[in-house]
Amino acid sequence: MLTYEEIEKILPESKGIKDAGMSFASIAFTSNEEQPKGLFIQNGEDEDLQAAISNGAIAAVWPSEKELPFYTPNHFPVFLAKGGTLSAAIKILEENCHKVSLEKANHKTWVLFPKTKDHAEPNDLVEKMKQLIQSDENCVDRNGVR
Repeated sequence: MLTYEEIEKILPESKGIKDAGMSFASIAFTSNEEQPKGLFIQNGEDEDLQAAISNGAIAAVWPSEKELPFYTPNHFPVFLAKGGTLSAAIKILEENCHKVSLEKANHKTWVLFPKTKDHAEPNDLVEKMKQLIQSDENCVDRNGVR
């Protein structure tokens, strides 16, 4: 599973509690789907952090230039992404592709894409992210090890 520390290495600027022991069972690109122990990645118009939290998010990736909702809990970690959350998501997947899956799997973080076609992510980026997750042969960790 992805850990707080692995996300923090990619996105060092954050708000809220810093919890080195935290790990993520899921990554979600939509707030309205169940995301157990989830890392919610805000994108497009989906800014409903409260819904993400209600659906299981324990942390979020948020654009650094966008204000956080006033109700964001102090104990809730928020990683701030400069240059956009989708580019941050791609970097997270590139550097941790061996730890993520498109389906629920033991010891891997499950990546949930929106089920509707009216989502904010461009289809080419979604396809690139899915390819990163599925391509074990091209998967290289931070140390250059396959």
